[in-house]
Amino acid sequence: MTQKRRVLISMAAALAIMPAAAAWADPAGGGADYQKLEHKYQQLQEQMATMAKQMSAMQKQQAALKASQAKAATTDTAAIDREVKRLYRRVMKDSQKISNLEPGNIQVLIAGDVNFQFQHVDGSASTFYADSSPMIQVRVDKNIFINTAFDFYTSAGAAGGSAADIGAANINYELNNYVTLGGGLVTSPIGGIVGQYNPAPWNRWLVDGSLEGALLPPNELGVWTRGGLPAPDNMGYLTYFLFVSNGPVLATTHDINGASYNNLGFGNWNPAAQNGKTVGGRFSYLPIPNIELGYSFEWSRPSADGSITTTNSLINAVDINTYYVNKKIDGLFRFRGGWTWDQVGQGIDSTGAFSLGGMSNGGQLEVAYQPSLCGIKYLDKMMAAFRYDRIDGPAAANFSNGASHEQRYSIGLDYWLHSNAVLKFEYEFDNLSNGLHGNDAMYVQFAVGI
Repeated sequence: MTQKRRVLISMAAALAIMPAAAAWADPAGGGADYQKLEHKYQQLQEQMATMAKQMSAMQKQQAALKASQAKAATTDTAAIDREVKRLYRRVMKDSQKISNLEPGNIQVLIAGDVNFQFQHVDGSASTFYADSSPMIQVRVDKNIFINTAFDFYTSAGAAGGSAADIGAANINYELNNYVTLGGGLVTSPIGGIVGQYNPAPWNRWLVDGSLEGALLPPNELGVWTRGGLPAPDNMGYLTYFLFVSNGPVLATTHDINGASYNNLGFGNWNPAAQNGKTVGGRFSYLPIPNIELGYSFEWSRPSADGSITTTNSLINAVDINTYYVNKKIDGLFRFRGGWTWDQVGQGIDSTGAFSLGGMSNGGQLEVAYQPSLCGIKYLDKMMAAFRYDRIDGPAAANFSNGASHEQRYSIGLDYWLHSNAVLKFEYEFDNLSNGLHGNDAMYVQFAVGI
């Protein structure tokens, strides 16, 4: 209780007691002394009211003073913050200019994988196989970086029993946080699953690739823009990859050991057959971080080598990728799937004697489970995987033994020796249409990524 409040309460008590005291001193009432006391009482009441008003005014002045001081402090703090940020930006800009003049400012990242495997496919001789895929990324500055990737592998019939391929050679410019521009050779985003989620053998769930890959381009050679941005109302995230590239050529044979099932030959970058360019892209939506839904397309007007006759080609594909980690299932559950439709119009080869066209489609469903949270030694490093994949060719296509489609059931078991070193076992059951039996296969692989 403040001193002012004590004084006011004491005065009020005194004023309350005074009339009673006067009445007790002069029981007859009406005396001169009583009138004097009543006059003094009225004067004190007036003084008390005046003091109350003065105290209220002082409180208002004090509150206004505090508010003014707080506003001034806030204004000063905001001004100081703005000045600090301005100076920080200037220092960072000057530091960047200085670092650009210093040697050794270029950043280099070397990555890749090495694997070797044993494979036995029915109808073929069993063999050992080795593959090395180095990748080099160089960041020139904060906006420009380049990617190169190669693939060196053993191959029957190649000179020295080995062969080489280039997987990437591109230049990228990060325009801002949402847009990156690029040009060169890049992994194709079409289909999502094959290109996006099977990037390296050591990171695959199974050893063998999916049949769906026969319907999809492995690479694009051209220009592109890609990036991502938040969805409206904080409803997840959107990504995009749009490109213009050299397109496929029409395959003039239907041999599954050489040409694709879909009458299209990818990876042929002969300018004579690429006068018409390919337009394509992939869009994906992530409602939550562990679920991605994708759609991709690619349109082109391919022709056979040496021919000026073209036809329409359209690829559509959808894909889904998700995972779930929870103690209730003692680990990690993964699921992904995709389906591709390739539509090729009628076309002829250079002699004018070959007619082709029709719809090809295929896809895969793949699940995997790893009991990484079970707490059991060795078991927590294992992963079991299963895949169903299928491909259907057009009526003119000739599959093995005259079949019109092929489907496989693959089971696999992986054991992770390290976060980037894995030992895998896979067995495939291969089936063709019309009750025909395909080529079952067994694979054992050891792969390490860096």
